[in-house]
Amino acid sequence: MYEAYSRGAFEAGLQSNAVHIAQLREQAPAEFARRRPVLVAAAFTIASDEDLIWLREYAEAGGHLVLGIRTGYEDEEARARLERKPAHLGEAAGIWYDEFSNLRAPLPLLPGADAAAEGLDLPDGATARLWADGLQLADGDGAARVLIGYDHPHFGRWPAVTTRLVGEGRITHVGTVPDAPLASALLDWAVEVGSGVRSWAPTTASQTISSSTNRAGERIHVIHNWSWDPSSLALPGAARDVVSGDRLDEGASLELGSWDVRILVEEG
Repeated sequence: MYEAYSRGAFEAGLQSNAVHIAQLREQAPAEFARRRPVLVAAAFTIASDEDLIWLREYAEAGGHLVLGIRTGYEDEEARARLERKPAHLGEAAGIWYDEFSNLRAPLPLLPGADAAAEGLDLPDGATARLWADGLQLADGDGAARVLIGYDHPHFGRWPAVTTRLVGEGRITHVGTVPDAPLASALLDWAVEVGSGVRSWAPTTASQTISSSTNRAGERIHVIHNWSWDPSSLALPGAARDVVSGDRLDEGASLELGSWDVRILVEEG
């Protein structure tokens, strides 16, 4: 499961890092949500009540929590929980399940009823792999919105991916193991709706962007164009070229030549 989402982040041109639950316990959910607008709990199967409540509070505080299969299924002693799954998260996520199945072959997918309204584009040929939760929508106003469904005579009765606003944030539940195109699309969408903007990310296949924070607290972006063909990048925010000192406005087109590199610092 971790590999599925880490590959998806890479394919989407996003930067990501792994974090252990012990590291999260040391931080307030609201503070973590401010610094990390998207958090993926890919298969956090063995978890304490406190850990799962922390995840819920992260979403309520403004984070976009993406839940993978088996998260919240077992307690800290690896015993199947008595609570409706996913424990401590299902009500906030607007879903629950008590059935699941292994998949012998990848399943094709269809856009859900709410995909267009939520701004999610399902890639052509994306599939669900290995596993399917029998997700049920909660009743009434507490129900999640359906982003993606299965194109299958049996599994088609259940959603594959749902989302629901909760507090100041959102919980998205992925009830299967996404292939690389699906994981990439989901994480790209999760960042966009989680932060309200498309973050500093490549817009062509030849571009890469690496970002970090320097000792002065400034955000630095190193932008490469790995091609003989020039490319351009519409800047998602105002920035200053570290080498030339030129200031570039939000929305300006950054022109990259063959095998070019530019280093920018964000300006508020």
